[in-house]
Amino acid sequence: MVKAMKYYIIISFILLTACMQDINKPSQYDGSLNLTVYVELDVDGRLLADAPVSIKPVRYCISTLVDTTDSTGAARFENLPWDNYMVKIQSLVPVSSLVDSSIIDTLLIVASEMIEPEDEMVVDTLHVMASGAQPGLKINELYTVGPPNSQHYFFDQFMELYNSTNDTLYLDGLVICRIGHYLERVTYIFQFPGEPLTGREYPVPPGGFVVLAQDAYDHALSVPLAIDLTNADWEFRNSNDYADFDNPDVPNIDNIEVGHRLDFMISLTMDVVLIADGTDVNYLDGMDMESVIDCVEYASFAGHIKDIEAELDRGFGGVGQIKYSGQSLERLAPGYDTNNSTLDFEIIAAPTIGYHHLPTH
Repeated sequence: MVKAMKYYIIISFILLTACMQDINKPSQYDGSLNLTVYVELDVDGRLLADAPVSIKPVRYCISTLVDTTDSTGAARFENLPWDNYMVKIQSLVPVSSLVDSSIIDTLLIVASEMIEPEDEMVVDTLHVMASGAQPGLKINELYTVGPPNSQHYFFDQFMELYNSTNDTLYLDGLVICRIGHYLERVTYIFQFPGEPLTGREYPVPPGGFVVLAQDAYDHALSVPLAIDLTNADWEFRNSNDYADFDNPDVPNIDNIEVGHRLDFMISLTMDVVLIADGTDVNYLDGMDMESVIDCVEYASFAGHIKDIEAELDRGFGGVGQIKYSGQSLERLAPGYDTNNSTLDFEIIAAPTIGYHHLPTH
């Protein structure tokens, strides 16, 4: 199931909002606003042509407007309702002249910002900046909500790791934790076999995906729209739970918490999951921040109160996810990480097991 894929760099600067936000009343006539947006690449200061820019008003629930930047790097919008606008861009740009790497050939620009007009003619520039500058082993996808069903079936949960570096990384001795409230409270802790830091038995090649199944089982045999995880790379296993399904053809990530008798089940729509290097397995006093490799917090509702330190994840993804919908939460591009899951993840309609929803080019 480990597959290689081309690398992408994502550039991002994002502020989020919602339709019908409580803001001040319009100060100008509707239809009087003209907006010009330039898209500038901070890597070399060039203005990008042929980049699709979309805008959407905050107050009015109307269709998103889209224009493509011209040869000067500008997208132009005229006769707009007077409002604040969320401006977004997502585009693939060749980067052969920008990045010195044989495996990076495309730059994915994902950027947005809020524009609050004060005059009828607004000219603004999106300065897109490189992010995800610390590559490593990343939690790339979390499938938590379960398939469409009326039986409250969610046992086809899985998480996916991705090696976003140019080097082979190793899973030996790594731990995967579910966090209850900040690092001081570890509710689940499972560990890969092998020696932390020095072990070389379980490699992940550059650009490789690794699928970790709650149960490596064809769940469609239980619920028709559930997913088949028979070919997962790893399977969570609790040896204290004699009823826990164990696929003999898939290696185990085993529970190391004394007295814990559950499989690695995480909340359908709100939780914190992290991977750590395995140097700290004394879960009773929490988890050492220095040992954490990657951390993701998610919640389906925007009013969620965070449960992990901002040093590890400044936001949370998954707002809008629906239980038993078959939706999945995946990074905008493989390994893309700004340490803010609000910006890094998006909801996709169905899980992508061992690959990424972003088309390859």
